[in-house]
Amino acid sequence: MDVSSTALFGGTSAAAADGKKLAEDFDDFLVLLTTQLQNQDPMDPMDSAEFTNQLVSFTAVEQQIQTNQNLEILADLSRLNNVGSVAAYLGNEALIEAPAGDHTTDGISWQYSNNDATESLVLRVVNEAGSTVYEKTGNTGLGVHEFNWDGYNNDGILMEPGNYSLEISAVDDAGDTLTPGIAVQETITAVDTTGLEPIFTIGPNTVGQTSILQLVYGDR
Repeated sequence: MDVSSTALFGGTSAAAADGKKLAEDFDDFLVLLTTQLQNQDPMDPMDSAEFTNQLVSFTAVEQQIQTNQNLEILADLSRLNNVGSVAAYLGNEALIEAPAGDHTTDGISWQYSNNDATESLVLRVVNEAGSTVYEKTGNTGLGVHEFNWDGYNNDGILMEPGNYSLEISAVDDAGDTLTPGIAVQETITAVDTTGLEPIFTIGPNTVGQTSILQLVYGDR
């Protein structure tokens, strides 16, 4: 099986283009060399050392291009392997650093991280218009805490499906504002593998593979 960048991405690989250009240059070199040999002065023949060195240079360049082609094949095989592995992510849930989640009927799961001593902390769930639909006090202890919103507002009414974000108001004992980190747990619904790094659609968010903090298997 011929695995190449051309096959995977529909273009011409850099090594293949270099190889084509080298072949054209080598053909021109042979034409010039043949012409020179045919028209040289028999009493003063050409010094063979010069064109021998040129032949050696062409050979070295050809070997480097072949090495580059082999490296490109290895890289493409690695991409193919990664495509197969990331496809298994679909349908699973992932934890990513983002405030927005997708609510259908069962709410959204968030985590927030207090890295500083916190005096007070309030959690607010806001809709896409920026209006608060749910509010409660949060955990002020250091470390990571979970917040599982069930999708209902403070009056016990189930909110309409859509994107909702978590906002946190936190201050320390001096009254200074703190900014806890926020992560959301959502389902992976799509994977784009056309680039060097797979891009995942996770709830309303689009992130690279390296932005996934944790894969979560099973129910929330």
